[in-house]
Amino acid sequence: LTPIILSPSFPNLVSGCPNMPNFTNYAVDFVETLDYVLASEPSKTEPYGFEPKHAAPMPSEEDVKRYVAMPNEFMPSDHVSVVCDLEWKTNGFLD
Repeated sequence: LTPIILSPSFPNLVSGCPNMPNFTNYAVDFVETLDYVLASEPSKTEPYGFEPKHAAPMPSEEDVKRYVAMPNEFMPSDHVSVVCDLEWKTNGFLD
């Protein structure tokens, strides 16, 4: 996995999911993580941001294999919904 290097002018980004899912797309001939939730966190240069709190459970590979792939009769999309809770934060420098 190669990290993406952004210009220093970009805020620091954090993942909304504490654990990166093994896949967000599961087709017969393609299994990969394609979907992400990214949020900026507060810093010395960015007064406002988000702190990841929780993420919804993701289906296991066994769950999807039971129906061959996605979409199927119980999973209407070929992508898994990535759902997470983020808390709005300030860096404390504004207080």
